[in-house]
Formats: sequence, C-alpha cells, structure tokens
Amino acid sequence: MNQAHDGKATTPSATNPIRWAGAPAIAAGLLYLVIQWIHPADRLSSVSTSLWVVVAGLTMAMSLFSLIGITGVFLRQAKEAGWLGWIGYVLFSLFWLVSFAFSFVEAFVLPLLVADAPSFVEGMTGLFGGAESAAPLGVFPSLASLAGGMYIVGGLALGIATIRAGVFPRWAAVLLASAAVATIAASFIPHPFDRWLAVPMGAALVWLGAALWSDRTGSRGRT
Repeated sequence: MNQAHDGKATTPSATNPIRWAGAPAIAAGLLYLVIQWIHPADRLSSVSTSLWVVVAGLTMAMSLFSLIGITGVFLRQAKEAGWLGWIGYVLFSLFWLVSFAFSFVEAFVLPLLVADAPSFVEGMTGLFGGAESAAPLGVFPSLASLAGGMYIVGGLALGIATIRAGVFPRWAAVLLASAAVATIAASFIPHPFDRWLAVPMGAALVWLGAALWSDRTGSRGRT
C-alpha cells in the first residue's frame, strides 16, 4: 500500500493508466450487444439507409474500443499470461483491426457503389451470411475467413491464458474463451439468427472491463 502526500492511503492501481482501458472494454461490450438488436437486414436496399451507416459507424467504434480494452486486459496480466497470452492477444487484436476495416468499407464505400456496382455491394452484404456473390469480391472473402479464425483462436487462447494467469475473475475468462468457440455454431445457425452468438462475447468484454476499471482483478502479490 502506498502513502499519499496528504497521509491518505492509496492503492497502487489508483494511478495506473492501464485500468483506464477498462472503460473502452465496457463500452465495446455494450455496443456489441446493442448492434445485434439494431443491425439492418444484410441486403442491397439497406445499404442506402441512414441506419446502415450508423450501425457501421458504431461497429467501427466497437472494434476500436475492443482493441483498446483487450490491450489493457492483456497488459494487466502480461507476465502471468505468458506466451499463450501473447498469441491470443495478437490474433484477437488483428481480428478487431480487420473488423474496423470492414466496417469502414460498409460505412463509407458501399453506399457510394449501390447504383454503379449493385452486384458487388450485394455480394459484400451477404459475405458473413454465407451467401454466394454474383460479382468477384477480390480479397474480401479470404480476409473474412481469416478474421473468423483469428476471432476463434485468438479469443480462445486469450481466454485460456487469462484463466491460467489468475489475475481476472475466472468465470469472466471462461466466458471469453467459450464465446470465441461458440462462433463455430454460426455455420449451423441461419443468418441473421447467428448474430446472437455475439451476446456472450459482449458480456465477457463488459465483465473483464469492469474488473479492470475497478481494479478488482485479484492480482497476485498485491499488498
């Protein structure tokens, strides 16, 4: 326990900038949950609506907040999480970067192509629902598949590493790992009902973010 200049005791975490990453993690989790409720149908006619742009913008914010949040979660337990934590963090971070890029295209590029390249736009809107595209989509299908793998493997690895580290609440880490693996079920659930698989991940981000923000991480060696 450190002593402040006025004689009052303060915890070491009171001035730790890492804990501030808990707020973006909470915001990311809440946005992840809200987006599933308001996301418009993945079809050509939706791309021209203001709701489409708003949801894409919120998804960009959610991806950025997730990246900041999990960075804080990882740094808080970097030593304890070991090499598995590093692998999970890198893969999971790359997923959120790809998610940000896709959302940027959805918000600022696709609406401009509705009239001139409707087949391409329709193919992009159906990309994550497994729909066949009448137009070539270039690297986007491969990038989407790669991102899906990074989400599953990265989230699972980071979740397991967090469980082993023993810094954050155990069940929050279990939820993170389980939420990542649950995404595999998207192959068997018709779109858009598969969107609800995001709910456990949103809850995990909120839980981990709250633990980081309040510094109730139960870190080993705290005095």
